[in-house]
Amino acid sequence: TTAAPTTTTTRAAVHLEVGQYTDSRSGTFEKTKEFNEGGITHAPKTQTFSQAFSQKPVVLAGVVTMDGGNPVVPSVEELTATSATMRLYEPDCYDDWHTTETLAWTAMEAGIHETDAGVKFEIGSALASGGGWSSVKFSAPIEGDVVVVPTVQSKTGEWTNLRIQKITSTGFEVLLEAAKPKEHIQGSETVGFIAIPAGDGTIAGRKYHARLTPTEMTEAWRTYSFPATSNPRVFAGMTHNGGNTANLRMKGLTGSSLQFRVHEPKKCGWDDKHPGKEQVHLLVLEG
Repeated sequence: TTAAPTTTTTRAAVHLEVGQYTDSRSGTFEKTKEFNEGGITHAPKTQTFSQAFSQKPVVLAGVVTMDGGNPVVPSVEELTATSATMRLYEPDCYDDWHTTETLAWTAMEAGIHETDAGVKFEIGSALASGGGWSSVKFSAPIEGDVVVVPTVQSKTGEWTNLRIQKITSTGFEVLLEAAKPKEHIQGSETVGFIAIPAGDGTIAGRKYHARLTPTEMTEAWRTYSFPATSNPRVFAGMTHNGGNTANLRMKGLTGSSLQFRVHEPKKCGWDDKHPGKEQVHLLVLEG
């Protein structure tokens, strides 16, 4: 399946919002109150944007912490120009009750944008079909090594994980991944994404760090560093070198480092011993 993203306009000013549902028990870097005080669980939670967008934005969900051991994906339950409602979603092999976690989010309007230094990046969305890989084409080529972070943009009928592959300057492929072996996602979902050249800079005055990690991620915790950043918000996409259903979880976030591991839904039929080494598309935004 090939889908063209709904992004065609270059905008000089970027309306960028960044926030986080913060579990005060997790991590060592941040234990302060925020505008959206408190973490996120299985219960839907609404975040009102500080300023309304001119149209419904693209929302990207960050990497979920691992305060609770059950597998989970962040779900965008509802999205408007003024707010986003999100929750944590467990596979039906589990009880869908999940303890409080920390989850970052960011919102931007779709389009070809520029960093403060003039580096072009894209915020887009495309329809992806279940049952196989869907091709997403950028509106214009992205220079250099491209970092891609995707998020499903609406409430799904079933637990849906995202994996990426074949990332080039002109696009990438995305897979709607089901929880159980030999099962496939039914229907289609709108997937939002950011595609940005690897590197450092600022967007609307906020620091960002875009990285491609070595292809080494497994179920073992690994530490990654990034330049010192105030209130870092962590987003990521993950490749599909190992065929088991899996996503990323995070712990130990500080102002300059974090730990990742690959997490499989063990009760759904996997063994949580990931068969391939994955590459992480890492994006850190200043909060």
